[in-house]
Amino acid sequence: MKVVLDTNVFNDWKFLEWLKESNAEPLINTVTYSEYLYHIAKKIGNFEIALDNFETLLWAVGIQVVSFDVESARIVAQNVLGRWDFSKNARDYMIGSLAIKLNAPLLTRNKKHFEWLPEVYTPAEFMEKFGE
Repeated sequence: MKVVLDTNVFNDWKFLEWLKESNAEPLINTVTYSEYLYHIAKKIGNFEIALDNFETLLWAVGIQVVSFDVESARIVAQNVLGRWDFSKNARDYMIGSLAIKLNAPLLTRNKKHFEWLPEVYTPAEFMEKFGE
């Protein structure tokens, strides 16, 4: 089963260990990639070390990175109409668009930002529901 990860699940080491051993196929888009790389580079204070650490993490857990494309941009525009202020929540819409595109659940620690998606779980909920 494909699952889309929000940026904030990367701080949940218990979940990442579980995910590595699960049958789930974790994916992120390039928006999530940029957002998390920025956060760890800022925290570490060295871009190259942050990049190396993040790439190692992605490889170790088996997380695939998918480009944010025109189809995803269209999904964003369609889903943002009549909802939250796009300027404040653009990245969340961009991250969530991959879940719609793939018809996959999104995993996040902030479900409120993704109420517009049909299937959203916290890492704990996902492990409980799909644990092996």
